[in-house]
Amino acid sequence: MFRKFLALILILALSGCTKTAVNNTQMGTVGENEPITRAEAARMMSLNSYNIEEINKMERKITFEDTDISKWYDKYINAAFSAGLIAGVDEAHFAPEEYLTLRQAQFLLDKMKTDNKVKLQYAQEDKDKPIPYNIWVIAFEKDMNTEKLKTQELKIYADKNQYSKLGDNLFITDAGITYYEGYEQLASDDEITAIVNGSTIVALKTIGRASEYTDMEVVDRGDKYVRVRVPGGVRKYSVESNSVNAGDIIKIKIESDGTYTVE
Repeated sequence: MFRKFLALILILALSGCTKTAVNNTQMGTVGENEPITRAEAARMMSLNSYNIEEINKMERKITFEDTDISKWYDKYINAAFSAGLIAGVDEAHFAPEEYLTLRQAQFLLDKMKTDNKVKLQYAQEDKDKPIPYNIWVIAFEKDMNTEKLKTQELKIYADKNQYSKLGDNLFITDAGITYYEGYEQLASDDEITAIVNGSTIVALKTIGRASEYTDMEVVDRGDKYVRVRVPGGVRKYSVESNSVNAGDIIKIKIESDGTYTVE
């Protein structure tokens, strides 16, 4: 019920909005009826203007008492605040894990430089209510900088459990090495829809489980495994049996119990 646009007016049904921040991985639409945090909004606003390399190189100018350089969101808050794209709740506090309100959301949308301005429709007495994550993402997507951002479907082939050198924030996807920092815990075999800035995930829209991987080139094999080429590397899949050979193009199916079979 939260995705109806009419003449660029976003209609909001607020009564079902819970008071639990988006901080657990869920299947399906991300953040449906769950508030978005100000930290997540800062990530999206900063990546709408800069790429991750530019953000990482920025001098840290923020002095808020409630964030520090060890937090994943610190650099995004620094970039967005330094560029005048987002403000603190007062001079000393940013409140990164507080919810983004409707009034704050409209302020951010108005800061985005686009000809396709989205206006949120809500009663004035509701202006300080939180906006659901998925509603904010829909509005952001309407206004986003399409020269930097696009919406893309991605399959995740490997995370740090398959390649320890990837670390917590890097994933091998069908778009290559992909970077994500946030509350959601992505994993191998996830299939996602996301707004991306190059190889960086700006916002998650949906998360599901992949059912198969197709057009996989076999690098080598054993009785109980196959190694296949994936973007940016090679991944080993444990299987019960196989009769493939190096160079074969195969399909790997993911069964309901999480095991893999080769076709």
